[in-house]
Amino acid sequence: MRKLFSSKKSKRSNKKTRKLIPICIAAVCAFFVVFGVIIILSGYFKDAAARMEYDKIREIFMNPSPAPNIQETPPDTSEDIDDIDEESEPYEYEEFDFGDSIHSIMEELAAINQDFIGWISIENLVEYPVVRGTNNDKYIYTTFSGGRNNAGAIFMDYRNKNNFDDTVAILFGHRTRDRTMFSSLSNYLSRTFLEENSIITIYTRDGRELIYKVFAAKLTDAWDAAYTTSFTNPARASSSFPNVPSDASQFLLLSTCTANDNRDERIIVFAALVQ
Repeated sequence: MRKLFSSKKSKRSNKKTRKLIPICIAAVCAFFVVFGVIIILSGYFKDAAARMEYDKIREIFMNPSPAPNIQETPPDTSEDIDDIDEESEPYEYEEFDFGDSIHSIMEELAAINQDFIGWISIENLVEYPVVRGTNNDKYIYTTFSGGRNNAGAIFMDYRNKNNFDDTVAILFGHRTRDRTMFSSLSNYLSRTFLEENSIITIYTRDGRELIYKVFAAKLTDAWDAAYTTSFTNPARASSSFPNVPSDASQFLLLSTCTANDNRDERIIVFAALVQ
């Protein structure tokens, strides 16, 4: 009798366990769905915060003021950038003219961040301040105003001088979900796009205007030999750069990551100084 009672109790317990299993699975699935939605929404909010910060910085160029008030982006402790929608259009910026205010503008931006070295303008696709740190890590997740955000900043390789006088100046920027920063560089893999958007203008902190013309772009990796800041002879650039113009002596390289799963994959855009 005792054995029979124990057997019935065991069967009831097994039935309860079998009923609990799908409930637990459903609860776990629901948790991960909710968690995933929160992560996605958080990412888009952070993108928007960074975009607003840089929009305010652009206002300094259009309307210089003696006391700029740039708010830092909210803290962001995430470690990676989500994939972007490759079907979305690149973010476009309003065109504007520095006019005679270039020196006062540069002083205002330098007052916000002493690492400021210039401004990069590509048609209406890229309009950003450029910084240079003591290493290549700081501005991966730090914005121009010092906020912690995955958008980071457009920054020069720390091995470069900060005046764009090296044989090769290298600038890095993120590929972001909202197609800002250096996301538009992937379009240069199209020869048609390259030819229609070939002019890059750099305004240096000391007020010079440097014009570069894009001559090539390629899909590569983080260890490409093109990531060099100088050549003993500019003519040797042809060994590392594709389609180098015969009269080119100074170069600008723009680098960003891709939307692929390979974290070491990079896109490099090559440009030569024309004036």
